[in-house]
Amino acid sequence: MHKKRHPLIILLTIFIFFLSILFYFTDSLNFKIGGASALLVLPILTAFSMFNSPLASFFTGLACGIFMDSCMLGAFGFNAVLLMLIGVFVSLTSNNLFNKNIWASLVLSFIVSLFYFVMHWVFFHTANVTIKDNLIYLLKYAFPSAIYSAVFIIVFYYIFRHFNKIKSE
Repeated sequence: MHKKRHPLIILLTIFIFFLSILFYFTDSLNFKIGGASALLVLPILTAFSMFNSPLASFFTGLACGIFMDSCMLGAFGFNAVLLMLIGVFVSLTSNNLFNKNIWASLVLSFIVSLFYFVMHWVFFHTANVTIKDNLIYLLKYAFPSAIYSAVFIIVFYYIFRHFNKIKSE
């Protein structure tokens, strides 16, 4: 079955990614509970990658990462590389190892979110603070943020599954 290109779906997808990054960096729509904050681009990229090819996921992750790096002081390609790898990983695992169902999306979203926040901790926090401060960061911000971000996959999974059905018709 050949998938068609639908300009409206492409525009909606770009708009969803753009808004999630914009809201995260401008704090205009604050998704925080306690010390945890949701990085919505992670579940969105996970949902997108589940229903698209590794190549499309590669370029989408790269584009989102470059945009995030341009907004983040001192990132120097961190998000571009990480989101690119995440997009390809999710696409390959959902196409080869997991079924494309809500439970698989929750697992993948949690793995991706945990990976992102741990890598962020390794690259930006470990060298500058004490062991106690590192543990506080991991336990009060990184792990809760990974869980909180992963929960949003439920909404985006159904959106991108619907987009996939439209493209397959």
